[in-house]
Parts: sequence; C-alpha cells; structure tokens
Amino acid sequence: MVGELSNTPANQKQQSSLSYTVEQLVAVNPYNPDILPDIENYVNEQVSSQTYSLNANLCLLRLYQVEPERMSTQIVARILIKALMAMPAPDFSLCLFLIPERVQMEEQFKTLIVLSHSLE
Repeated sequence: MVGELSNTPANQKQQSSLSYTVEQLVAVNPYNPDILPDIENYVNEQVSSQTYSLNANLCLLRLYQVEPERMSTQIVARILIKALMAMPAPDFSLCLFLIPERVQMEEQFKTLIVLSHSLE
C-alpha cells in the first residue's frame, strides 16, 4: 500500500517539484509576492540539502524589499551564510546590498559582515 501511494502522480509531483518549481517561478515571475513562502522553504531546503541557488536567494531578498513586513531575519541570515560559503564569489556583497541597513545593524548580521571581511 505504501508503494502504491508513493507512485501516485500527486506524490511524485511533491517529491520532485519543489526545487524545479521554485527555480521556474523565479525565472518566470520573480516579483510576485505570492511565491515568497515557496522561496523561503527553498532556502531552508538549501541549508538541509547543502545546495545553493544565488538567483532564488536574490529573488527572495528583492521580494523582501517590496514587502518588508514579511521579512524573516532567520531566512536572511541563512541566505548570507550560504553566500559566505560561496566565497570568493561576490555573492555575499550582492545579497548584502539588498538588505536594509536597519537589519544589517542587528548583532547576528554584524558578525557575518565582520566574518566576510576576514575571509576576503
């Protein structure tokens, strides 16, 4: 019975569509605030699966600029940490430019900024 459930089209779509759908959504409609929860979940998936998508992360940070009340500082911190791990690529600076200064002044972000300067 479990085998039958895992082969249903709905379950196959759930298993394989998250990253594919998010990448597709980012490419097709990057400024749609309705995709914000999907991209946030994708950031969490990147952390747990040790993958990285700069385009999706930048898209999310741009959406946070449009809708600052929906910003999750925990997600922003995860994006910056993933960007730090991509050094020496300029990903960290690209992400940082999209984050408001008031958020950058929080202690957790100050620490990440100091760390990025140390790594350069």
